[in-house]
Amino acid sequence: MNELHTRLLELHKALVDVEREGYERARGRMTDGEFLKALIDDPAFAWLAPLTKLIAQIESDEVTPEYRAQVKTLLRPDELGLAFQRRYHEILQRSPDALVAHGAVMRVL
Repeated sequence: MNELHTRLLELHKALVDVEREGYERARGRMTDGEFLKALIDDPAFAWLAPLTKLIAQIESDEVTPEYRAQVKTLLRPDELGLAFQRRYHEILQRSPDALVAHGAVMRVL
């Protein structure tokens, strides 16, 4: 597995952890299985789909310049941007773990 893929997985986990905390605060504690089902089925998590899809695209150690460009574009926090970029901006403002993971991805890019 290449370093970019590893860092993207770490970022994805940090984002999911933040979302889980808020989701459980509103709905009560959940088992991992219950949360996984919510993560897959609940529209509240649909904003994560673009990052999930990009991560899934890496099948080898070769990362193309086009792929890097897609990652850079997606991971541009923007309070007026696409759904992913808006939510990403919000999370980076309040989660040190997500911010550190974002920095790690940017360093690899």
